[in-house]
Amino acid sequence: MPVPGHPTSQRKVRAPYATQACDVCRRRRIRCDETRPYCEKCSSSGRASECSYTGVPAQPPRSKAHFDALNLRIRSLEAWAAKLEYMVEHCRQKHGDMSAIDDDYHTFRPEGHSVWTGSPESDEQSESDVDEVDSAAPTKNLKIEDGEVVHYSTAALFGYALRSPTGLQAQTDRFSEIVDDPSGHYVLQLNSFPSLHPTGALDTSFDWSCFLPPGPLTRLEHDKILDLLFTFFTSWCFRVVPTLFLRDMHQRIHQGKQNTKHYSPMLHNALIALATAFSDDPIIRDTTHRRMFADRAKSYIDQECAHPSICVVQALNLLGSFHCSNGEQNLGYMYFGMSTRMSQVLGLGIDSSPMVKAGLISHNDMLDRNWAYWSTFSLDACWSIYVGRDTSALVPADGSDIPLPTVNAELDAMSWHHRGSSVPSQPSYLSTTFVATCELCVVVGRVMKVVNSFGSGSHARGNLARDKLISDMDVQLNDWKSRLNPAVDLTRQSQGTAMPHCLMMHLMYHLMFILLHRPFFHRKQDAAAEIDHRKLCKRAADQVMSILETWQKLYTLRYAPVTLFQGIFSAGTVYLLFHRQSNKISDAAPHKTSLGSGSSSERAQASRLNGSAYIVQVERCIQYLREMGESWKSGRSIAAILQNLLESQVGRTSASPPPLTRYSPPPGPPPGYVGQFIGDLDMGTRMQGLEYTGPESISLDVDWLQDLFGQASTSGLWGGVGDASVDYGQLLASNFPMFDPAPR
Repeated sequence: MPVPGHPTSQRKVRAPYATQACDVCRRRRIRCDETRPYCEKCSSSGRASECSYTGVPAQPPRSKAHFDALNLRIRSLEAWAAKLEYMVEHCRQKHGDMSAIDDDYHTFRPEGHSVWTGSPESDEQSESDVDEVDSAAPTKNLKIEDGEVVHYSTAALFGYALRSPTGLQAQTDRFSEIVDDPSGHYVLQLNSFPSLHPTGALDTSFDWSCFLPPGPLTRLEHDKILDLLFTFFTSWCFRVVPTLFLRDMHQRIHQGKQNTKHYSPMLHNALIALATAFSDDPIIRDTTHRRMFADRAKSYIDQECAHPSICVVQALNLLGSFHCSNGEQNLGYMYFGMSTRMSQVLGLGIDSSPMVKAGLISHNDMLDRNWAYWSTFSLDACWSIYVGRDTSALVPADGSDIPLPTVNAELDAMSWHHRGSSVPSQPSYLSTTFVATCELCVVVGRVMKVVNSFGSGSHARGNLARDKLISDMDVQLNDWKSRLNPAVDLTRQSQGTAMPHCLMMHLMYHLMFILLHRPFFHRKQDAAAEIDHRKLCKRAADQVMSILETWQKLYTLRYAPVTLFQGIFSAGTVYLLFHRQSNKISDAAPHKTSLGSGSSSERAQASRLNGSAYIVQVERCIQYLREMGESWKSGRSIAAILQNLLESQVGRTSASPPPLTRYSPPPGPPPGYVGQFIGDLDMGTRMQGLEYTGPESISLDVDWLQDLFGQASTSGLWGGVGDASVDYGQLLASNFPMFDPAPR
């Protein structure tokens, strides 16, 4: 009870508010002491560079993950600089003359850092000379052939037959024209009563199937699944502009116009081959029926590739996705490779703005070319992740090779709504999301080159050089996140109404952290400067699961792009690794207890509880993959792989493992990211530079991987594995140098 006159009984008086807090404190809603030039809060938190008193925060403060990544980047650069200084001083003392070691010094520079070898005189070249000679040279290789822009270098004799287009007219914004006059494009019939269609422009006599193979597909079903494909599949990487596709479909079929920019028979069939996977009719969804459309699309390859257009590029990469969704990733990779070749034929990687200024092509043609290039580039990044290979296209250094697609306000304002969801109608922000996706995929390409270099002997450079590369990728990813347009950012408030293309973009962002840090999951942290790989993997996996939960709740995972497989599988592998770690802790506890460690049993109990939670998360991933497998056949195969990994681990570490139903995938090689995960198990130890001296230190890994190879053989996952005479110890040793093939 308060005592009168006692100091504690007096009511505390709130201090006055700051007259003008700095921008950072204002944004964070914390007290600011108004010290100039840097307040105490910003100085103590290391954000002095952001402290200003403009009254309007220039940008939101960096997240803790971004801030940590920048700190780690600084530490890795300091460590790298110290190492270089030591090397230079050592060479100076040993050789005396610095010129003798210049070439040797460059060999220690990390990949991705170029060395300037030009002379000072080369900087004196005037800017006008550069514009006249260098910048114009690629554009001069763009020619007009049969009304389309194609690329021929000066070495190609075909390039000397220049054909100029005729009849170019000034063009207005295409999207506003379509909105003003809906009768000029094909209208999707999304209900059973054409007379009640909202637009009132539904033409029931339109021959919508004239280029499609005969079959049970009705117009109502055709339009329904095409709408689902536009909503959930092609919106990711913006593979097709639905409004322009439907406009050109009307012009090609109804008006007989040839060489439409956004519609062709091959493209139409390739789209339906994928869209039929979203049908509720089992006959239409059947793989045999879907292959009819894929085969019809392939029948147009010679005809349309002889006179290439952007439609050919789109159709070929859609055929690649069709085969990938059926578990035929090698065949799909081939068709996507054909797509990238056709994009090179069209010269999509060359800025065509000078041709617009010269009146050779229209401004809309240039926008289409830029969009097609960046769509292909983004898909190339997705394929790189899926098959575990480097990107096929050259990663732009800063986006200057060809401009990023511009945000189209008319397209963004178009309404997005899925009739099967409770999410209200909202602006699509397709254009804004696509631009952000392209920027992300530039970073993804760089990340994949770093990730793929881990197993190529690059670890010989040591931990410092590797940490420098990894921290640089972390900073670039966090920089991308901090620059996102708030309209497409994912927050607690916006996640409940997020659109699929926005969810997929953020899932890709978190997936990059898993792929970047998972190879070093088992690396011990010996110093504060080292990166906490486990923490970053766990954080990213949790974010992926949150996005998947939202997707399933809002739309179900039946409607999702194939790229989602990689995110689900990678999150599952992270939880598998944490489960293995918890088992090792609990297994080691009895031994420590016998030595007098009283708290070991508590740690073991907590570890077992955590291990059970990780198993639940893995099982959720398997369930998500099976749900996707209702549409995409490869989903069931990947679920079976993760199921076998889980069963192998649980069966080895649990005295009474729970019954798990085995789902055997069809014969054929697994996707590249599955093999990448198996390689990460090797990398997790080999990349640390550790030497194993006793069989007990590796027996668990040998047992687990031998079980994995054995289960893979029974389901025919990897060819050549499964013969009873195969020595699995020798097989593991040949594939994973860390393992000792000695008998257990």
